[in-house]
Amino acid sequence: MLQIKKLYSEPKVFEPITFKDGFNLILGETTEGNEKTNGVGKSMAIEFINYALLKRHNDSRVSLIPKEDLSRDTAVCLDFEINGHYITSRRVINNHECPTLIIDGKIKSYSRLADATDHLSTLIFEGVGYENLPSFRIMMGPLIRDEGSEFKSIINCFDTNKRIPADYTPHLFLLQVDPSPYSEAKRLYSEMENISKARKKMEENITALTNKNVSESKADLNELENQVRRIQGDIDNLENIEGFDTVKDEIVDIENQLEQQRSKQGVLKSELSKIKLFRGDNYIDGQEVADLYNQFKEGLGDLIKRELSEVTAFKQKIDNFQRSIMDDRKSSIEREIKVFEESISSLNKLYREKISLLDQEGLLVSLKQTIAIHEKKVEEFSALSSFIRKHADYDSEHKAKKRERESEIYLLESFVNNSKQVIDSFEKTILDMHDYIFGNRRSSFDIEVSKRKEILKFELRTDSDGSHSINREKVFLYDFSLLINPETSKHHPGLLVHDNIFDVDQDTLIQSINYIGENIKLLSGKQYILTINSDKFSSSDLELLNINLNDYSRAAFTKESRFLKIEYQELPR
Repeated sequence: MLQIKKLYSEPKVFEPITFKDGFNLILGETTEGNEKTNGVGKSMAIEFINYALLKRHNDSRVSLIPKEDLSRDTAVCLDFEINGHYITSRRVINNHECPTLIIDGKIKSYSRLADATDHLSTLIFEGVGYENLPSFRIMMGPLIRDEGSEFKSIINCFDTNKRIPADYTPHLFLLQVDPSPYSEAKRLYSEMENISKARKKMEENITALTNKNVSESKADLNELENQVRRIQGDIDNLENIEGFDTVKDEIVDIENQLEQQRSKQGVLKSELSKIKLFRGDNYIDGQEVADLYNQFKEGLGDLIKRELSEVTAFKQKIDNFQRSIMDDRKSSIEREIKVFEESISSLNKLYREKISLLDQEGLLVSLKQTIAIHEKKVEEFSALSSFIRKHADYDSEHKAKKRERESEIYLLESFVNNSKQVIDSFEKTILDMHDYIFGNRRSSFDIEVSKRKEILKFELRTDSDGSHSINREKVFLYDFSLLINPETSKHHPGLLVHDNIFDVDQDTLIQSINYIGENIKLLSGKQYILTINSDKFSSSDLELLNINLNDYSRAAFTKESRFLKIEYQELPR
């Protein structure tokens, strides 16, 4: 059992709200000259309750109140009871991750919000034998629905903008269905998705290596294995020749010498080509320069000619000297090239003699080349083999996880079938409510278990499915039936909070409130907290109600008397 006793703050920033057993109303009211009831603080009061019940700070509208309007030193306090334990939650806004719980008079301070939540989870599920239970905060989801959920779904309890995945764990628990196989099946599906991603990556690697799909690449792998085996066989045949190792080493040594000498010979030939580019004389023709300049300056050109004659004579001496050096280098290079040619020719002859000792029926022409080919084939085989083997491993693992998941789904289905009596009883309560509110029993509730990604589907059908207001009314039918049904109430914490749920047509509103009034005794030992604006009821509507709303009012707010006593603008998220 979970029951709210009192909401207050330290220091006092709003009037304390005391709650009672049964039906509790928080009203938005009009005042003379101001008939507006929205924005007076009804929803914020519920938000403060949820904040004290350890809702995450960043998910709470409390975090959006400007610090100028609400001191961050304010402690939000809530007195409540869980299964006979009297608890006070004290949560300072600027230290929201470290709440304090006073449990049966003992003060417990927490350095992490999760630790405090775990403690409350232990208390609220005391004595329950299921293995995978919802956490305290997950359990609060369907008990204190976020107004941002817009009451569109009986399962999704949170702000629609956050796109939080549906979690059936608390709903199964309330219907006395062990949620363990559901939780396991969800976990296994998540693992299957990760395995699928890894398997897809292997497929991409295989395609990049072979330009083929996995099936076609397996044939390539077999051919590659055959090539590796055949080349290895050729090498093995050679190794059986007497003196193979000695001859092999000699051949490799000769091949290395050939590479070195051909490389040096190539350098010399390159240098010789450059020298041959410097052919003929590149002297300055003094007469040509003098004739050209005389066209511009008569007489001065002759002087330049005499000076140039001296310069070109000197340059000719330098050119002759340089040509002499180049001719000497050219001759030297030509001699060296000839030596290399003779050496290479000799090595080639020796190489042919040695290789002929190993050439068995044309198996090998170049030992070094063949070994290189073999190594390359081995690398290709190793990479492709690794990718295909890893892909097969992922595929097997995925199939194993799939079988495990299907086993958990079958187990879940059996648990749902075992709770048929509870589910049928719950459906009957829904039908009774539907009959009272809509005047007929054209409604149904069913649980479907499947192997799809969404394992479960809770389907609540009503007489007017599809309209905006009927979705809200369906949530009311579902939630309130869970609270009051004799079977589901055995697992129900006994608390239900609806914040502005009755945005419905007038007849549905009146009949819903009257159903609550008609069954007020069923709320004994339980607590239903509802926020609603009084202007939803005209004077004639109030006469149709079978209860006096003021008798159940625990707080009433107006534009002149708001919950936080101030007018402020929430910060953007």
